[in-house]
Amino acid sequence: MGAVRNKLIQWALLGLSLLQQPLLAFSAESAYVLSDSIGYGLHLGQFEASLQARLGGPARISYDGGRSITAAGNQLRKSALESVAADRNFIAGASVIIIILGMEQHETSFADSQRELMLQLRRIAPRARYYWVDIGATISVHVPNWNVRNKTIYENADRLGYTVISRYKAIFGAGADPLNIRPGQNFPGWGTEPGYGGEGNVHGFDAELAQAILAALDASDELAACGRVTQLRSYVLGDSIAYGLHMDGLALQLERRLGAAAVINYDGGRSIISPGSHIGKSALESVEIDREFIAGAGVIVIVLGTNQVEPSFAQSQMQLMQALKAIAPKASYYWVDIGATLAAQAEGWNVRNKTIYDNAARLGYGVISRYRAIFGAQANPLQIMAGQVFPATMADPGGWAPDNIHGASAVLSKAILEAVGPGGGCAGN
Repeated sequence: MGAVRNKLIQWALLGLSLLQQPLLAFSAESAYVLSDSIGYGLHLGQFEASLQARLGGPARISYDGGRSITAAGNQLRKSALESVAADRNFIAGASVIIIILGMEQHETSFADSQRELMLQLRRIAPRARYYWVDIGATISVHVPNWNVRNKTIYENADRLGYTVISRYKAIFGAGADPLNIRPGQNFPGWGTEPGYGGEGNVHGFDAELAQAILAALDASDELAACGRVTQLRSYVLGDSIAYGLHMDGLALQLERRLGAAAVINYDGGRSIISPGSHIGKSALESVEIDREFIAGAGVIVIVLGTNQVEPSFAQSQMQLMQALKAIAPKASYYWVDIGATLAAQAEGWNVRNKTIYDNAARLGYGVISRYRAIFGAQANPLQIMAGQVFPATMADPGGWAPDNIHGASAVLSKAILEAVGPGGGCAGN
């Protein structure tokens, strides 16, 4: 009963606490929230009123407990796709669309259903700003599948064109990892929610989620308010290191810095010529797939070389740069050196880093040093210290000696942002 009482108090106070937030960059925009039962909590907390006060236009929350993208819920008895069709006229005028779906696991393929939903929404509201809220629930028996779904939500953000808002971090703090939900962990100060077959919680902390949503809207307004003399699209082509940059939010940071859309194309284990384990495309194949976006890019960052499978790295480098420059001859190019320290591969990476630096002038790119970003300005990327662990980082798992491949994404993001310059966007973000 204590948990229920706390929940009701939170819902009652939600509207008051949020309506007291400062209004930044007021504009007459409407908002549409498409949700499962989490949206019902927002509705009880008067979040429509908060959105109206924040955006200046009407707001609507379409919620249905137990619904998924393709399956109907218990109140409206409409799937998310059916609600999109029913609310078409309102959606067509919406500037902000927030999606809170994924917890109910009825879809045969969540990724396919995501794509279908975004396709339908974008047909109706092509110019809206889209946001997807990750899964923050912790019921122990469902957590393994929810972790997989959160991975899909984050991985599809760039591809499908939405910004992720983390309910999990809103509940458990900025350091919480939504890809590693702790099974059965109760929300702070709460007991286990009954009726779900396991320890943990589903509902609650609606005020915290509402604040996270408003913060995301504030960040978008900050971007729109920047005085952009130049607007530069940016494209990052990489392996699993680029996945870390994606998770660190580099795409949004590049958009703020350069004033235009950014895409990060990553694939763990890929090289220039061989596919990786996620999208199954080599870097060269991804260039062809993303040709249209690349053609309009003013900044292109390459994060490749860690996976040593090319017979000739120098030859593959030349092939990739020729393919890119044939599409975007006027873009500014940057290549990130290898900063990994696995003892068994360090010697080969030293050779590759020498190639990266030697070819910079010849192939027309600037080098951004991941190795120096991690170990300091005096570190020598041509003499990687084999087996050295990244500062304040644990060794990567997998049975190797104490050393790293992944991590330190924030410092690399910072180095990339400094290299590409303030552009016409918001310097210092």
